Amino acid sequence: MIHGIGIDAVEVPRFKRAMDRWGERLTSRLFTGPELAYSLRLRRPERHLAARFAAKVSFFKALGRPVPWRDVEVVRASSGAPALSVKGLSDGMRVSVSISHDGDLSIAETIIERDS
Repeated sequence: MIHGIGIDAVEVPRFKRAMDRWGERLTSRLFTGPELAYSLRLRRPERHLAARFAAKVSFFKALGRPVPWRDVEVVRASSGAPALSVKGLSDGMRVSVSISHDGDLSIAETIIERDS
């Protein structure tokens, strides 16, 4: 049974401006160490961090309430696909996430399912 569906889109240039303005103060509040390590080694880290931000917001929307930002982490499944690791997620809840980039836009959609 579907518990919730969430979607979010982030303009990468706008997110980059926020990163430039707030720096580590922003990124350390929103992202885990592994998320930062992965994204900051890439050519356009703002693109990958914006996508992770969108994934977290889409998760909050699907869940129906916010949780601490760093309790939600974008990881890679064994297949290489993105997945969400969530601290304290209720048993019987499964989370699926899809992340995409197109030009200056990062988009994520999350579906949370629960056992009946």
